[in-house]
Amino acid sequence: MNTIAQAQSHLACPSCGGARQRRRRASRGQALVEFVLFVPLLMSLVIGSTDISTLLNDHLDVVYAARAGARVGSVIGNYAPTGATYTADCAIIGAVQSALTGSRNVQILEIAIYQAGPTGVYSTSLPQDLYPGNAVCGADGAPLPGASPSDWAPSVRSSAPFNEDSIGVAITYTYTFAFNPLGGGTTAPVTDTAVMPIEITSTTPVPMTTT
Repeated sequence: MNTIAQAQSHLACPSCGGARQRRRRASRGQALVEFVLFVPLLMSLVIGSTDISTLLNDHLDVVYAARAGARVGSVIGNYAPTGATYTADCAIIGAVQSALTGSRNVQILEIAIYQAGPTGVYSTSLPQDLYPGNAVCGADGAPLPGASPSDWAPSVRSSAPFNEDSIGVAITYTYTFAFNPLGGGTTAPVTDTAVMPIEITSTTPVPMTTT
């Protein structure tokens, strides 16, 4: 009965079948256009999310590198042997660069070793040794190129009990996006810091008081 009804319907309206086919083709064309418009947007969101997650991960790497450098500086303190007075700074720079070896998207611009105040906030006005990000340790234990400015040498850092300095390490860097879907390229310079007190050294033991 359905076949007979369809035949009768076709005989009654011979152009209706063509209209239905045209509507189906139009629907398929609309779906294709929507797909073409939606896929690039979806891919941009996925790639952008990947870039942001990688940025956050590398930010944590830089924070860890600053902490590693501050920890080394805290332990070494004011160690400044004759002929290699900047050995402490060289060790700090080495710790920072080693911690960021695997962060290919991070470009270190500067490494500042500074005398931190009560807040620990970094400022260019604080006493500090400022090195370029590509500084290396020479055979004599001195960073090359040297610090500029250089107004907080390791030998003047205090490790005296109750008067110890706090050493800060500030890393200024840029980040280059891996996929860069929106054309952002490289970020503006960003600075991450870490601060630790210099470990106390005392050759005179303090006796315990008794009551």
